[in-house]
Amino acid sequence: MPNLALILVTDPQKSLEDHAGLPLLKRTLLSAQKGGIDEFIIVDADSDERLRTLLSNDARIHPHVRWSDNGNLPDLIKDRASEPIMLIKAEAVFDPNIIKLMAQPGLDNTAARVAVRNMAGKSQPGQCTLELNGDDVIDCSIRIPHQTDKHPQVGNPENTKNVQTAGLILARPDALKYFAMKAAVSHLDLCDVVEDILSVGKVKAVDVTNELCMEITSQEAVQESKDKLYGLLSLSSDSPFSIHVSRKLSRLVSVVLVRLPITPNQITLLSLFIGLVACWFFLQGGYRYSMLGAVVLYASIILDLSDGEVARLKFMSSRYGGLLDSLCDSTVFSGVLFCAALAIYRDSHAQNIVTVGAFAAAVTFICSNFYYYLHSVREDPKSDPANSIMRSFANEDSFYLSLLGFTLLDKLPWYLWAVAAGTIVYLFILIRDLMSSLSSNVKTR
Repeated sequence: MPNLALILVTDPQKSLEDHAGLPLLKRTLLSAQKGGIDEFIIVDADSDERLRTLLSNDARIHPHVRWSDNGNLPDLIKDRASEPIMLIKAEAVFDPNIIKLMAQPGLDNTAARVAVRNMAGKSQPGQCTLELNGDDVIDCSIRIPHQTDKHPQVGNPENTKNVQTAGLILARPDALKYFAMKAAVSHLDLCDVVEDILSVGKVKAVDVTNELCMEITSQEAVQESKDKLYGLLSLSSDSPFSIHVSRKLSRLVSVVLVRLPITPNQITLLSLFIGLVACWFFLQGGYRYSMLGAVVLYASIILDLSDGEVARLKFMSSRYGGLLDSLCDSTVFSGVLFCAALAIYRDSHAQNIVTVGAFAAAVTFICSNFYYYLHSVREDPKSDPANSIMRSFANEDSFYLSLLGFTLLDKLPWYLWAVAAGTIVYLFILIRDLMSSLSSNVKTR
């Protein structure tokens, strides 16, 4: 895996533009950092002070950044002879997993590997177009692919195709020597890099057409990258209802919130406040207030999804944020159960309903945070009950949909009994998973 990335700034103004809540350059660096890169050298021929100010204000990035000044890039990378270097265009958007895709397997006898997109002849202005024979790069051009004497076409012409660079190149340090000498004194693009590398060795293409990995060279590219970026916000644990309904609504909210000076934790607290309003509606009792409570609760759930989406978009996910989210969710769901039980008892004096409601609320609170501990704190896939059959029913969507159904039928007492029975079964499953995990850890020591 590469540890160092050269960030090639070709358009400082575009690098500063907002992209889903972050300046494009900052999104590029944070994506690379999440992909495993822990050191950056910014290659900017203009030494734009706006870029330096942007990065110096973010403690997540600033300690890991150096700048290529006064032609010193060859000196900065001369001690990297034994490890590959990732070169990333500053005006690029990509899934962090692309870095791992580029790095596996190693370069071996290849001088470099370049990420490409097959655009079926639809060339974007200012983007580097490559000519391939199989997965071998044989030529490059900014506008129209051409055949030169320097890199003659080989093999069967029918096997050749034209693709566009996608913003990332993994190269051996020795293959970047010509680029390093020229970069500090003139503006270079990926075509210049590929051309220099072709002069010293073989360049292989990695097709990322179906992935989020692309250069931002036009407004159409901006919109396409945002659509793909928002499409990656779902979680593997999302239910079908969440995927097809709730996530579509939460993304509409996230598109707005990501542009505001609001943190994911503040969104979580706003979701908690709306959830407590839902609890108040359930406490009033009666069919109308219960239905209003169910509607308000769903608004809280949508915000609860949005806080995680904003956190992932802005690279602000944290264990503290996850804990806060778990505590707020469990507080709201437990509050709804207990408030509904109090309202039912007040209206009908049903025997034992407060006890059932309190029991359901307490066990729901415990199960929700117990699951968070197993899934996020221990980070032990063996103890993760997400794949169990019970987990298919013990989730936020099942809780809400069943609540909505029983509310519509005006049968909330039945719902409380069902939750009380179901959560105690789920608690035993969680305890079993924890004990199994602890037992397997002891055996491996």
